[in-house]
Amino acid sequence: MNKNFSLFFLLLSVLLYSQKNVSDDNLYIFIGEKVSIHEFDPNVDNVKNIRKEFDEETGDSVTIFRETHVMDNAFNCTYKVLRNIQGNLKDTIQFKAYDHYGSLGFENDKNIILYLSKNDKGELFHQKYIYDPVYKIDGKWVGLYSVAFANDSKNSWRNFKAQNINEDNVLKIDIQNCDKDCRSKYYPKPYFIIKDKTAYPKKAFDVDDIISFRKKNTFALKN
Repeated sequence: MNKNFSLFFLLLSVLLYSQKNVSDDNLYIFIGEKVSIHEFDPNVDNVKNIRKEFDEETGDSVTIFRETHVMDNAFNCTYKVLRNIQGNLKDTIQFKAYDHYGSLGFENDKNIILYLSKNDKGELFHQKYIYDPVYKIDGKWVGLYSVAFANDSKNSWRNFKAQNINEDNVLKIDIQNCDKDCRSKYYPKPYFIIKDKTAYPKKAFDVDDIISFRKKNTFALKN
C-alpha cells in the first residue's frame, strides 16, 4: 500500500526586490505628496505549486507543495507627483511598498523623495526603506538628513552644503517612540535640535546633492 507524504517548502521573502540589483534605467525618482496608503495582504493570491513525484527507493508517491510566502507588511500607495527627478511619471501614481517592521517609515511625511522601480509586469514598487523627507522653503525644495543604511554615515552628509532653516521651529517631528540610540542615529546635531519628545530640523540640503548621494552610495550607480 502506497503512503502519501506531504513536503512543505516555505519560501520566506523579506525583500521582494533587491535594491542592489536596480539599474539606472529602472530607477524612478520623484518628489511626492501622499494621497492615500492602504495595507493589503500580500499572500492572499499566493500560487501553490503542487506536483506528485515517485520515490524509486520506497515505491511511494510523494506529494510536494511549494508556496511563496511574504513576511512583510504590504501597502498600496497613491501619490501625487510634484516634481519628476528621474523617469517620466504621471501626475498621480500608484505603487506597492513593503516593510518588515509593520508600517511605512514615510507614511506620516507630507512631502518626500521616493525611489521606485518596475517589476516584470510593469508595476511600480518602492525601493525598500529608501526615502528622504523634503520641504519647500522660499520656493525651493530642500531635504533633511536621513539614514537608510549603515553605510550612509554622517560623515558623508557633512560634505553637503547645508543651509539653516526653521528658526521659528514651525517644522517639528514627533519622536516620542524613538529611544536614545534612535535619536542619535536619525536626528543628530547640528541637523536637528531635540526638545523633550520633539525634533526640530535646523539644517537642510539641496535636493540634487541628496539624489547624487543616493545613486552613488545607496544604489551604487554611476552619476
